Amino acid sequence: MTFDQDPPLLLASSSSTLTFRNFSVVGDYPSVTFLRTARDAPDGVSEKWDRVSTRKVSGQIVSVFEPTWRATDIDQVFAARRYGFDQPFAYWGAFNLPGESTQRYVYVRTRVGAIPSSQVIHINDQVQYASNVVNLVVPTFDDARISGGMNGFDVVTASRLFYQYFSDNYDVLAFTPESVSVGSFGAFHMNVQNAVTGLNISTFNQAARYGSAGNLQGVEVYTGAFATRYQDSDHEMAHQWGSDFDWTRIAGISRAGHQPTAHAPLWTGGETLIGAVLFGDRRVATSNGGFTIEQTPPPATYHPIERYSMGVLTPDRVPDFAVFANQDQFDSTNATSPTIGTAVQGDILTVSIADLIKVHGPRTGPTPSTWRRATVLISQNRLASQAEMDYWNFFAQRLADRNGAGRPTYGNFVSFWRATAKAVTLQTAVTPLNNPSLDEQLDTDTPMFGPSDWRGVTFATPVPSRLTVNQTVLVSGHITAPDRADFSRIGLGFWLVNATTPVNFSSTISRSGDFSVPIRFTDSQRGAYQLSVYLFWPGSGSQYPRSSLSTITVE
Repeated sequence: MTFDQDPPLLLASSSSTLTFRNFSVVGDYPSVTFLRTARDAPDGVSEKWDRVSTRKVSGQIVSVFEPTWRATDIDQVFAARRYGFDQPFAYWGAFNLPGESTQRYVYVRTRVGAIPSSQVIHINDQVQYASNVVNLVVPTFDDARISGGMNGFDVVTASRLFYQYFSDNYDVLAFTPESVSVGSFGAFHMNVQNAVTGLNISTFNQAARYGSAGNLQGVEVYTGAFATRYQDSDHEMAHQWGSDFDWTRIAGISRAGHQPTAHAPLWTGGETLIGAVLFGDRRVATSNGGFTIEQTPPPATYHPIERYSMGVLTPDRVPDFAVFANQDQFDSTNATSPTIGTAVQGDILTVSIADLIKVHGPRTGPTPSTWRRATVLISQNRLASQAEMDYWNFFAQRLADRNGAGRPTYGNFVSFWRATAKAVTLQTAVTPLNNPSLDEQLDTDTPMFGPSDWRGVTFATPVPSRLTVNQTVLVSGHITAPDRADFSRIGLGFWLVNATTPVNFSSTISRSGDFSVPIRFTDSQRGAYQLSVYLFWPGSGSQYPRSSLSTITVE
C-alpha cells in the first residue's frame, strides 16, 4: 500500500543504504517477493522480503516490511534507468503478492540538480507552505485506502484542512503523499463539479463536500513523484473534460486499451495526452498510403478533439480525422509506446466534429483561460524537511512555465500551457488566507544539473541543461566510482530519444582520476538529449553507462 523512503530523496552520490521503511501491505503475508531492476540482470533480481511486524487498521491486518539495499545495489539501479529534471525519480522494481501475477511498480525519488532553497513558512505542526507547494499532515490520508479501496485516499479531510488556511481560488487540488503510495496507477483525477454539456459527462457540483464554496473543479492524487512530470500532470488535468465520448456510438468501434471508456482511442489527426491505446510520445502517421507509428514531435500537444472539449477550439476549427476499427492491436488492456515504424493495421472510419455533436450535442459551458492548481504534499506523521519542500516547490513551479520559456523534455512533452497550444495558462502559486504570499522566481527554464548528479563521477562545476551549438564547453571533474583503480577513459554519450547511436565526446583520465572533456555541438545536432556517462579501463571493451540524466537541450 505505502512506504517511507529513507532517505526521502536519493542522491546519485550516495554511498550509504536505501531503506523502504514501513512498507505496508494489506493482508496477512509472512513474506512477499520483489523484482528489483538491475543493469546486469535485464529480467530483474528476484528478492524475498520477510515481514518485520504487523498492525491493525479498520479490523484489517497490515503486514510491514523493511527492505534495505547497499550502495552496490544503488549502482545497478542508477545504471539501468534514466532520471533527471523531466523525471526526478527512478524505477526500482516490481512488487508481487504471493499467489498473484499482478505487479505493482515501485519508484524512488531522486534529488537532482542544483535545486534552489525555498522559503518555507511554518503555520503550525500540521501546516506549512512555500511559494508553490502546501504541506499538510493528514494521518488518515493513506490508511483510508484499507477500507476505501485502491483509490480511497482521504481527499475530503485533506481538502477541508487545506481550505482552513488557503484561498478558495483553485480549480484543482493535486495531492501527492509524502509516503510513497503503491498501486495499479500512477495518478488519477476526480471531477468535483462539471458545468459543461456535450462531453458525455453529467453536470453536478460537489464542491461543498470538499470545503470549497464553489470554485473547486477537481481533485487529483499522484503516487511516487509523478506530480513532477509534464506528461502526468497534463494527462490528469485533461480528465476534467474527458475523454468520455462514446466512440462505439460515434464510430462503431469496440474499445480497448487502458480504461477505454475514459481515454482516447487509436486515431489520426495528432497525438493524444490521455490515450487508451498510445502514450503521448507516440502517434499515427500516414506512410505510403498506410499508417505507421511515429515519435510524437515536439511539442506534444492535446488532440484537436481534446482542445474542443476544453472549449479552446471551436467546432469549425476541428478537422476531420480517422478512428481505427482495430483498437487492441498493440495491447488490449494498456496504453503503450510501440516501436517507431510499427504498422498500424485495420480499417478506418473518418469522423467529423458533426458526428460527435450528433451523438452528444454541442459543447456548452465555461472555457478556461487560466487553470489554477495547488500542489499539496500530504505527510502522515511529520511536516516535510527543508530539502523535500525545495524539491516539491521547484517542480510545482516548473509545471507552470511562468515565462513560457520551458523546453520539451527528452520524450517531447511540454507544459500545460504549450500542450493547450498556448490557450490555457497554468498557475501554481500558493495563496494563503492569513499569511503572506511568497513570490519566488525560481529558474525552472535553465536549471543546472548538480556536480554529483551522475553516479561514479563528480564534475568540477554544475552542468547546464541548455547548450548552444558551435560553442565549446569544457566538462571536467574527478572519478569517484570505487569498483576499479585503473580507469583510463571517460565517455559522454548524448542520446536523442529513439537514437541507435549517441553523439560522443571523450577524453583520457589521469592517474589521479581527473578528466576534462571538450563538448561542441554542430547546427545539425540540435535537440533534446539524455547524457550518459561511461567509464573505461585498459581492455574493458564497451560498457554500460554509470548513469543517465535528461533533459539537456542543444539549441
